Amino acid sequence: MYDERDPDQYERDHTPPSEEFESVPANAPAEPYTEAAEDPTPDEPPPSEVEAYAPREPAAEEPDTATQAHSVPATGVGESTRCPRCGTENRPGLAFCRNCGQRLMAAGVAQPVERPGTSDGTEICPRCGTHNRAGTPFCQNCGANLRIAPAPGYVPPAVEAAEPATAEGAVASASPVEARRRATLGPLVLLIGAVGLVTGWLLPFPYGFGSLYERAFGADGYGPAFWNGYPDVVGTFADQAYFGFAAPVPLLILLVVVLAVAGFIKARPGNLQLIGLAIALIWCAGLVVLFVLVELLGGSSGDLTTTLRNLTPGGIILFLASLIVIIGTLTRFARG
Repeated sequence: MYDERDPDQYERDHTPPSEEFESVPANAPAEPYTEAAEDPTPDEPPPSEVEAYAPREPAAEEPDTATQAHSVPATGVGESTRCPRCGTENRPGLAFCRNCGQRLMAAGVAQPVERPGTSDGTEICPRCGTHNRAGTPFCQNCGANLRIAPAPGYVPPAVEAAEPATAEGAVASASPVEARRRATLGPLVLLIGAVGLVTGWLLPFPYGFGSLYERAFGADGYGPAFWNGYPDVVGTFADQAYFGFAAPVPLLILLVVVLAVAGFIKARPGNLQLIGLAIALIWCAGLVVLFVLVELLGGSSGDLTTTLRNLTPGGIILFLASLIVIIGTLTRFARG
């Protein structure tokens, strides 16, 4: 039975204990609104002010194994180098891997990089100008990425072309001191030959007694007019020609000395020097040939000992000095 005077008795009797709540009088004041009361969390208490604004540590990023740096192998310049990143076999001397661009040698090490002379089937590096094989993704000299097209109008640095394997190219590629030493070789040889010519002119010579100097400037000498000595030469045309090449040797000595001094001043001979060198070459070649014809073959009696005994000191020294002058003139011609 329910009391009709209490209408809420039925609801109180049929409401579970967990859902019971205290009745609030109708005239009770309203409580102020708070955020904590809006969404309470029964299991986790709300954080305090210090915990709410504490700085958070950034999450550590996982290292990228694809771009992770690899150690540079301690490989000699003359040995084959295997890339530590991709395992590609590279030719000896390459500073960077031709497949992935990984550095293969420590920076600052001198590496002989092959640079083809022609650009057929090669790709020029836009950074250093090295010729690489077609299709190589990275430069073998500086490691630049060859798959990136250079900017329009970019001109790669020029690569020095191989010098021709000539004597002049060898002098140009040598150091200044070495080039200067080679340039003075010819004049120095000419000076040595001039000294030999002076010695031969002062020693006994065929067709009489004494040296050519004594016959020219001695008592009753013919002086500078060497052609006045031809009447004393009795023999064939070869004998007279031999005297004609040997008597005016002082003129040859003066010419050789001038050519040597000019060679010290100017390494490359000019036109006048070339003419003087040609005259000295022909003159000395004539002395060599006439010495062989007159003194070696002309005085031969079948006995080698007798032939060598009949050779004159002046003729022998003029022969050797003429050979030295020939070497000097040919060296100067090579410089021209």
